[in-house]
Amino acid sequence: MRYIMLGSGAVRDNPNRGGPSQLLQIGDENWMFDCGRSACTNLARAGVHCENVDRLFLTHLHFDHIVDVPYLVFVGWVKVRANPLQIYGPIGTKHFVTHVIRPPFEQDIQSRIGHGKDDSVLDPEVIEIGEKGEFLATDDFQVSATFTDHGGIPTLAYRVDTPDRRVVITGDGNPDGEFPAFCRDADLLSIECSGTAEFLATQPWGAWHITPPEIAAIATEARAKCVMIKHLVIEDITGDLEVVHRMGDQIRNGYDGKVLVGEDGLLVEIG
Repeated sequence: MRYIMLGSGAVRDNPNRGGPSQLLQIGDENWMFDCGRSACTNLARAGVHCENVDRLFLTHLHFDHIVDVPYLVFVGWVKVRANPLQIYGPIGTKHFVTHVIRPPFEQDIQSRIGHGKDDSVLDPEVIEIGEKGEFLATDDFQVSATFTDHGGIPTLAYRVDTPDRRVVITGDGNPDGEFPAFCRDADLLSIECSGTAEFLATQPWGAWHITPPEIAAIATEARAKCVMIKHLVIEDITGDLEVVHRMGDQIRNGYDGKVLVGEDGLLVEIG
């Protein structure tokens, strides 16, 4: 299993950090988690083509996490995707996908069909997740979801289990008291860290996000082996390029495991 941080940034147009997106490779499968700004460009930099992404898991429908979805779908279509893309996400994902693919690009689609392009794999298969728990399983892996409290919209965190490895990938938001159990013994906990407590207290949206000491407490209780922080909003607003590393140090003060500060392209081999 391999994890690649495709985009460690968030809303703002930071040229050094793409919008939220991650790639998890399990055997021959390529799974994306969120699909924000520059996700597909960074996917190509990681050596993976859009048409070879098997599943896309959306954590929530804030625009910074989903703006590259049409590009992923259309490039996969143009480059002859063998099988329809499967998209998982919270309630509302079907409405989003239905309205963002065909209606805005009707002229484009008709033009390509007119020149012989087959549109049978253009429409992704969408699976909405409305309850916590396991929702996908094979002999090789199980995928479960839980919810976080984030800005009043349904927001998911995902857990991927193989026979000997566990990875947890969050969206944004504040998890509930059951979250450490959800993350128990994770080999990697990839979690948003938008800013310090002091910084978030100054922002109108600050209550939507978790703080470094809270991350440390969760990781410690969960006995997670490694934490990676992402969604590093504070850097964009303050201009302080070292603050993200100080947030990493804040987590290390309360957690004895490995702490990684996300960067676009950062790769973690998991077993």
